[in-house]
Amino acid sequence: MLASAPRSGASSFLGTHTNKIDAKGRVQAPADFRRALDLASFNGFFCFPNLDTRRLDCGGADFVEDLKALIATLDPYSQAREDLEIAMLGEIQPIPFDQNGRFILTKRLRDHLGEGDQVRFVGRGDTFQIWPTAGAEEAVNAHRERARAALRRLRHPGARAIPSPEDAAAPSGGDGS
Repeated sequence: MLASAPRSGASSFLGTHTNKIDAKGRVQAPADFRRALDLASFNGFFCFPNLDTRRLDCGGADFVEDLKALIATLDPYSQAREDLEIAMLGEIQPIPFDQNGRFILTKRLRDHLGEGDQVRFVGRGDTFQIWPTAGAEEAVNAHRERARAALRRLRHPGARAIPSPEDAAAPSGGDGS
C-alpha cells in the first residue's frame, strides 16, 4: 500500500498503549508515537473511522499521501475511486496536539469508537490504529491466531525458494545445466 518508503524502526509506530480519555475528550498520545510523526510538517496526526471495525486508522502526513496514491491507481471516473475518496479522504481529520502532547477526539470519532473512557493505541509500523478498549483483548487474540497461520507461510526475503515438486521435475533452461 505504501507509496512512500517504509519507516525505519526508530520512526515506526510500535507497541500497544492504553490511555484514558479525560472529561474534555482529551487523550495523551504515546510519546514514542509522537516521536515517530514528522511534527515539523504538522503537529499532530491524521485519522479516519475504519470502514470495517470500530477503530480509527491513523498516521502522519505520509499516511495521507499513501492513501491518495493508492486511490489514484483507480480510474478517475470509477465508482470505486469515488467511494474511497469520499469514505477515506473525505473523512480524514487532522488531529493536532496541544503543548502537552494531548489531542481531542472529536465527538464523531468518539461515537465511532463507542462507549468507554479509555482507548488503545496499536502500532502497525507505518501507521497506527486507535481502538476502544472494550473487546480489545478478544480482537488481539483473534489477530494472533491468524498471525500464527500467516507466519508459517512467510519466507525470509533473502531465502531461496524451495521448488515445488512440479518445478523440480521441469527441465532446466537452455544452457544445458
